[in-house]
Amino acid sequence: MMHTRLLQTAHVFAIDGTESGRGSSLLRGTLPLARHRLLLSVATVAIALAAGFAAGRSLPSASIAAPVSVPAAVAADPDLPATITLSESKLANLQLQIEEAKSGPLVHAVSATGSVGYDQLHVARIRPVARGRIESLDVNPGDRVVAGQRLAVLDNFDLSAAHSRALSAEAALGQAQAQLKAANAAYDRATNLIRNDLVTQAEVEARRATVATMEADLRTKQAELQQYREEEARLLPMRADATGASLSGDQPTSGSRGAIVAPFAGVVDSVSVAKGEITDPATPILTVSDLSTVWVQADVAEKDLGAVRVGDAVEVRVSAFPGRAFTGRVTYIPDQIETTTGMAKVRCAIPNPDGALRVNMFANVTILSPQGGDAVLVPSESLQDVNGQSVVFIPTGGRQFAWRVVRTGPVANGKTQITSGLAAGAAVVGEGSYWLKAALMQSTSPDQG
Repeated sequence: MMHTRLLQTAHVFAIDGTESGRGSSLLRGTLPLARHRLLLSVATVAIALAAGFAAGRSLPSASIAAPVSVPAAVAADPDLPATITLSESKLANLQLQIEEAKSGPLVHAVSATGSVGYDQLHVARIRPVARGRIESLDVNPGDRVVAGQRLAVLDNFDLSAAHSRALSAEAALGQAQAQLKAANAAYDRATNLIRNDLVTQAEVEARRATVATMEADLRTKQAELQQYREEEARLLPMRADATGASLSGDQPTSGSRGAIVAPFAGVVDSVSVAKGEITDPATPILTVSDLSTVWVQADVAEKDLGAVRVGDAVEVRVSAFPGRAFTGRVTYIPDQIETTTGMAKVRCAIPNPDGALRVNMFANVTILSPQGGDAVLVPSESLQDVNGQSVVFIPTGGRQFAWRVVRTGPVANGKTQITSGLAAGAAVVGEGSYWLKAALMQSTSPDQG
């Protein structure tokens, strides 16, 4: 109705101005020029008002759903309603997300890249303990082995000599024991004969000295035998019968031949010898690794290094398994930064029971570093500023929401620490809390429909 009246008024003024223009030749002397200008101005204003009102009536209702600015006078008004009540349609349109205030440490996430490597504490680079010939080779690269499983048989050249020395020492020890026995018998006879003055005291003392000499020689031979046996044991890594395995029928189990066995369960990564080849202790012949745990070396930027601590939780993701996160812990933080990259190689131990992680895989690493003790945490989007204070909106039932002033602490990982004003377990509005703030400040709810 108002729109129609404004258009009619504009039309009347326009006609009046037109007729005045036509009669200007008759009344040129009697109608002042100022009246012409006044009539044209009034007509222009009326047309502008009518056009503006029509444009306002034609705006779609969806435009009201845009964020509503808070008037300064209202923002400064402390007398705000304690709760907000939404209609069912408005509540459905806003699609508010209800979150729970949780108790826990504020976690700072440090992102880095890295690569998967061996757990160096469980990699055995097996070398022969002495020079010798490979009599047999029982494994190939990629084979899985158990602890104590035979890997190869070595004909140890040095072991043969050590075994001969041990046998010689055993014979010498037997001879020394016999000599001591004879010396003790001679001394006992001399002791009996001196009672009848059949031998001199000097003879008895001489035989006593012989016994002492034989006892010392016996101890020397015992020490030599022990030394040669220990040398032989060092040169023979482990005999097959000591691990529950047995050598094949065409491989003798005596002398210089001994089994080289796996020190733990794992995978044979490399074999660098062939049957019949002569080896020495300077060259590894087999590599066995236990991949049940792997090390991921994460390149952490210097600016993030201060937030990382040994024991922090780690999440590792690789492109081979895009939907899977491998978890572990930080085990070592280096004392120096690499000069070429400005990064620190932070070591992370990652359990790998199924062997999914392979050595040299590229990895995306997230280190979750707790900041301080446990606190109440809420999503950062649930906080709004009302009259210069941080508030959260709490659902109270029946489509009602109450607002509560809280004190905030540090922010990390999309979470904000609440130091006071809210208890753990309380429900708060997360995404969509801005619309509740707008409704609170204007005492109405925005409508998105």
